[in-house]
Amino acid sequence: MSTSKSSIRFQLRIRVADEFKYLVKIVVFDSGNRIVSPIEKSRYQYQFQLKKGLYTVRVEMNAEINDKVITVDADKEYLVSSEYSSSSQSNIIEPPQQFSSALLSGGNIKTYGSSHEYYTYPAIDLSKRDTFTYNSNNTSPSNSSLFIFMRFPSIDKYNSLRSKWAKSFYQDFEIVDEFGEQILQFDSRSGLEVNENDGWLAFNAMLPNGIYYLIYHGNEPRQIPIYVFKNWHTQFFMTLGEVPLFGTTRIFISAYREFNPKAETNKYIDILLDKLQNGDYSVDEELIEIAAYGKYESPMLGLICSYAYFKSPQTRNDNLFNIITQNMQRVILKDNDESPDLRALNILAAEHFSNTNFEKTAVKGTPMLRIGFEAIKNASVKNRRLISKNSINDFISETLYYDSPFNTFKPIPVYKKPKDEPELEKGFKEIGPKVDKFEIGIQNLLKPNVINFIKSSYVDSESEKNWVRTTISDMLNQNDNISINDISSQLSLSGNTISRIFDEWKKESKGKK
Repeated sequence: MSTSKSSIRFQLRIRVADEFKYLVKIVVFDSGNRIVSPIEKSRYQYQFQLKKGLYTVRVEMNAEINDKVITVDADKEYLVSSEYSSSSQSNIIEPPQQFSSALLSGGNIKTYGSSHEYYTYPAIDLSKRDTFTYNSNNTSPSNSSLFIFMRFPSIDKYNSLRSKWAKSFYQDFEIVDEFGEQILQFDSRSGLEVNENDGWLAFNAMLPNGIYYLIYHGNEPRQIPIYVFKNWHTQFFMTLGEVPLFGTTRIFISAYREFNPKAETNKYIDILLDKLQNGDYSVDEELIEIAAYGKYESPMLGLICSYAYFKSPQTRNDNLFNIITQNMQRVILKDNDESPDLRALNILAAEHFSNTNFEKTAVKGTPMLRIGFEAIKNASVKNRRLISKNSINDFISETLYYDSPFNTFKPIPVYKKPKDEPELEKGFKEIGPKVDKFEIGIQNLLKPNVINFIKSSYVDSESEKNWVRTTISDMLNQNDNISINDISSQLSLSGNTISRIFDEWKKESKGKK
């Protein structure tokens, strides 16, 4: 009995090199662009049984793809790897080239297209030594440091841009502490290592644990919170262009005062950050396993993976993430209770597990990750004390940018609260001590001239740039008896933020008379 040629099946095996086994996804399409399901699949290899014909093997990694068209006319085997991993090129399928501001190299520097040696070697060297000495009479010696490295995608890109500038690329940055006191103005170059030939800068200093802010005062001003954890070393990377590319920001937390471009955990952090930026909170078993073991080497991996898991509907690994969260706070990052990211993680964990609680007091400072700030902001709708009026988290609600997985916003002036300033009532009419002013309609809280001013504010060019004010103005045009609580609930903003905006409107209305 003869066998029809059309029924003959060939074996196609696609193996994944060790350096990519957790990073890539393989998809095979037939000539009709239909997905072909593997008969076997693991993190190491995919196996297919296919008819004779043309197929496309797609390698997905970190939101990038690389396609290779192959002919199946016999049993075949391919390896997903760098072309330098084998002397035979015909059976190699290269993963898409990756780009990271963190100068990651993996097993082969070609994996990351912008990890040039002329940036990587200075970053490694300068991550191990001081460029700046922090002096404060009020602090004890620190075992924590902050390393900042910023550079361009390449020397060629830097050279194509530098002729257009009236000043050097580093001059608009500064670092301040939690009180807004300047630690270093980059314009002075004192305390920095700067290479104006290749286009990079580095800052490194032993600092007391706590929150610091990198502020950019150029054409698109930004403020970025960076937390230095006690007994850990924070490493910050960002790529520059015509303006700083804030979406490329990467922050690692290392047990050692040395940047390791080949650290496996940093590659997974890079992947998870891209997932967060794309609103993808799915975490597969491989990444969960890596995070469970890698959190001791890199707490940032455990933090980001936990953030994503608690935002997802997954429940299968609840016990594991309950343990990870407790270990992060009590063991790995102990003595860092004031960390806004740990506070935010507690909030998401409480929402996920439903039978746990989180601290309701005001959050001091703001998280490094945007998902953490959004957790605090959303929880503040029901727990007003989380975000105090005129605190940094109050102002961020209006000025937040969404082009980075990290928490970036317009620079916020340090607010010094006047002595004995009322927390909630300022700017509103007195209507009785037992009435919650957040529940009363706006028409009963503000004078008609102020309400009319607010209703017309949405046509003002400055107001149009602020989505919060524009939306509130529009809401009052629809219903001026709406309450602060109603606005807070609909916008997922703290009632204290809404109250503060009304205070500002009242002051502004006086100047319009």
